[in-house]
Amino acid sequence: MLADEIAQYLSTKIRSGFFAYGTKLPTEHSLSDQFGVSRTVVREAISRIKSDGLVTSRQGSGVYVAHSATRRSFKLGEQLVDAADVLALFELRQPLELASARLAAARRTEDDLDRIRKAHAAMEATSDWSEEGVIADLAFHHEISMATGNAYYADFMAFLGGALQNTIRAARSGSGRPEIKQITIDEHARILNAIEQRDPESAAIAMSMHLQGAKERMSDKS
Repeated sequence: MLADEIAQYLSTKIRSGFFAYGTKLPTEHSLSDQFGVSRTVVREAISRIKSDGLVTSRQGSGVYVAHSATRRSFKLGEQLVDAADVLALFELRQPLELASARLAAARRTEDDLDRIRKAHAAMEATSDWSEEGVIADLAFHHEISMATGNAYYADFMAFLGGALQNTIRAARSGSGRPEIKQITIDEHARILNAIEQRDPESAAIAMSMHLQGAKERMSDKS
């Protein structure tokens, strides 16, 4: 993976809130291991996001997410007032994520697929309704947007920020039925399988079924 791709990946993680303000980024060594590149390539990627004002270096400590990284020219309200707000955001997500799933299935690399698989595995490993599960769920959707090969998809998903995380949290809480977690994991597994098979239409259908299921779980809750 080249430096610009790593820079885009880190930028999306920061803008999405996955790496929050003040968070220390993984070390050059761990990033080089993660992406299978030299530390020189990682250093160049970090230099690029530093020039964008997303991170700052602290002497002898490491690289941290900068306050300026949280400033956006476009931002949705993150505190969704009621179920109507959450459902409205689902309407915004649907065309974006269906197109994202189609493109990811057509264009994904093996590295992209590996990261989507890891996000899905993290969802399976979390406790019911834990915040770690919400974060893993969010990461799954962000990894798909990254796999489109179109930076605008990843950037727009990042712009949705905490509002998107809140819709995931709300849908996961559902009606409180114990089987909801497994239903959610199975829905994501169908998306993953279609992307693995490079089947754009099946990926879009699986994503549509997942989002529709999440909306229905929200209705159950309300």
